[in-house]
Amino acid sequence: MTRLYQTSEGIARGEGNELALLDLPADLTIAALLAQSDIDLARTPVRRRLPLAGATLEAPVAVGATIYLLGLNYHSHVAEVGASVPAVPIGLPVPATAIASPHQPITLPAEAPSYVDYEGEIAIVVGTSCHALAPGSGWDHIAGLCVANDVSARDVQERGMRDGQLVDVGEVIRAKSFPTFKPLGPCIVATDEVRGGAELSITTRVNGEQRQHSSTSDMIFDFARIVEGISHQAELGCGDVILTGTPSGVGSAQGRFLVAGDIVEVEVGGIGVIRNVVSG
Repeated sequence: MTRLYQTSEGIARGEGNELALLDLPADLTIAALLAQSDIDLARTPVRRRLPLAGATLEAPVAVGATIYLLGLNYHSHVAEVGASVPAVPIGLPVPATAIASPHQPITLPAEAPSYVDYEGEIAIVVGTSCHALAPGSGWDHIAGLCVANDVSARDVQERGMRDGQLVDVGEVIRAKSFPTFKPLGPCIVATDEVRGGAELSITTRVNGEQRQHSSTSDMIFDFARIVEGISHQAELGCGDVILTGTPSGVGSAQGRFLVAGDIVEVEVGGIGVIRNVVSG
């Protein structure tokens, strides 16, 4: 698979245990790079190589991106929370200020530190702008996929809910918008590598203990359908990010919330792992 990383020194191509820093304009984003139909990543000049283990990885999306969150998109999670299967995908927008790098600490917010929860997810990175897409065209606007954690302050979120129904969207957005609440990475895997419908596994671990494990076969809406649906809600731009929902096993369903010192890992087969320490 073609894996592109955003490092402190620019965009790099993954080559086993090494990163090949590509000779590209400093202001070029990975999403914009992947949207170029004439680009040959295998032939892009390399400035130098460095060990993957020692690289400083940044979130592989632009600072100005808009993030959209799907609340329910795995059958197992729908059953876990006792909800109804949604008829269409709907995305909740949150600001890019919530984005964290793949190894950046998750900071418990001072005003809501006690009920912070994880949600391991796969994220879509939009490649080309789109609005009101026709059925069957979603894949044409996806640059690639990455790993995400939709960290949420459940007590704040609950203030926006009543009997399982959304009553105050502002509180729900706030619950998911605290700084560092959206770790993304470690790379973006190009669309061509996953477009064929290959099943992707997703696993979340806390301190090495598996909390979530599922695959895209349990998704209600596939990646293309998600983009098509949200494009009718808002105009999507290059570099925007859509988190595609979480499977069952969230901490709130077990009464197990994150505390300072916890290590949260989200792994997606074929893409990679993000690993974030919880900070008080």
